[in-house]
Amino acid sequence: MDLKEKYISYRKRLVELHMKILKEFVSDEDYLKSASIIGILDKNNKVVIESTSENDALYDFNIYGNIRNGSNALSEYINKYPPSNKADEELLIAMKTSDIGLYQIADHDQENRIIMLRDVMNNSEPIKLIDIGMSENFNPNIFLFTRLIHLDEFSMTSGLTFAFAIDHKDYLIKKSHKMIKKVTGFDESVARFITFFMLNRSNGLPVLLEKVK
Repeated sequence: MDLKEKYISYRKRLVELHMKILKEFVSDEDYLKSASIIGILDKNNKVVIESTSENDALYDFNIYGNIRNGSNALSEYINKYPPSNKADEELLIAMKTSDIGLYQIADHDQENRIIMLRDVMNNSEPIKLIDIGMSENFNPNIFLFTRLIHLDEFSMTSGLTFAFAIDHKDYLIKKSHKMIKKVTGFDESVARFITFFMLNRSNGLPVLLEKVK
């Protein structure tokens, strides 16, 4: 199995896992609670969603966000359904250790659908991201806020993706630091999610999300 085939296989399995977790471990009450935490629940107890990206982000938050007494729906799934094969074990471990961050595009290999990312907030080694939709609509002049799932040979996004103009770098860094400090009662990952969800509303760019077939 080459890298692209492995990516497609793991991406499809990731979507299946997301759907199962949302169906079995996330209730209507959980959606309302998560929307309230983010700040998108109106006075009539309705969730206010402004884009497809926000809808996908809300799903991501319900799966990965540590908003259940410091735990999340993903951990509940793993506790009930331990991985039964090597591929699922690798994927579930990667999902459990995933995190969100702001990334700059450093390089692009269109033929192999590889995008090299650098963490804007930390001086880390370049990250090899594979994303077919993003590669086909490559834009080097944006920052990506996303959740990365790091596998042995490559990384992929969870489906959560916000895009920002590259010339907003200084503003995004300064504003996000201030906003993150104001979020209390949750870990830094949750605070970072809430912050960039709101920054996406005020400063975000449209982003093409990959459709997995």
